Amino acid sequence: MAGPDGDALCVEDSGPSDGRAVLVHPGSPGSRRLFRPDAELAASRFGLRLLAFDRPGYGGRPARPGRCAADIVAEVRCVADALGIERLGVWGFSGGGPYALACAALLPELVTGAAVFASFAPYGAPGLDFCGEWPAEHRREVELFFTDRPAAREHWRQDTERFLAVCSEPEGWMRRWGDLAGTDVAHSVEVAAHLAAEVRDALGGGDDGYWDDWVATLTPWGFDVADIKVPVRLWHGVRDRNVPVTNGHWLAANVPGIVAAFSDDEDHSTVEDDNKAAAYAWLSRLA
Repeated sequence: MAGPDGDALCVEDSGPSDGRAVLVHPGSPGSRRLFRPDAELAASRFGLRLLAFDRPGYGGRPARPGRCAADIVAEVRCVADALGIERLGVWGFSGGGPYALACAALLPELVTGAAVFASFAPYGAPGLDFCGEWPAEHRREVELFFTDRPAAREHWRQDTERFLAVCSEPEGWMRRWGDLAGTDVAHSVEVAAHLAAEVRDALGGGDDGYWDDWVATLTPWGFDVADIKVPVRLWHGVRDRNVPVTNGHWLAANVPGIVAAFSDDEDHSTVEDDNKAAAYAWLSRLA
């Protein structure tokens, strides 16, 4: 189908055609590739139809420098209109969280609710400790973004090249996980293979989409979370080192009506897997 800018917008569509639709916004870097066991669980137990598409700069789509989180709304409208979907839930993990929240804020006539896992909060918001327990090197990366954008872009490119070299294959993910590899579903060979394929999808043509996601996270989102009027549920692991849990606590305090859960035992890898069935069940009940 054609996206709002006229470029090809490819959608992965899994589950019953008459099932309740849930649009998945993947993390960063990410692609439209759905994890097959999750799609099967959503369909078989909850009657859900999962959808996902590539954001600009991913999966062969042209990048759109300067895009903000709110820009996703035009693309979601295109998908819903093309597929004849009148109502849908949204799902956002990690870097996909701001996009799910944008849909909740700006598409109340379409969106039934948003399930959000380990999401960032809007940088610079009053009362937000964005970097939380991040190590000094991550804090410097954020500082560099605001003090020397060209240097930050080059640093991001070099880091992405190293990440791609390691994590484009399942073995790289298993090594990255260390002692956790193979200890649960979230650190399984099957998940490693999926993540490696997603990395190849997202970064095989360059890192522009990945960088643009980072820019969209750190710059104004184009909407106010205080305007969200549809139901939102949030899950965030206290042990998360990728997205500091301070972001989840800020969202829990500032998104109207949100129901938030924080687990001492969950991290960035496990929070979605541990709570996906509860999220599917909740989304399946929303009208």
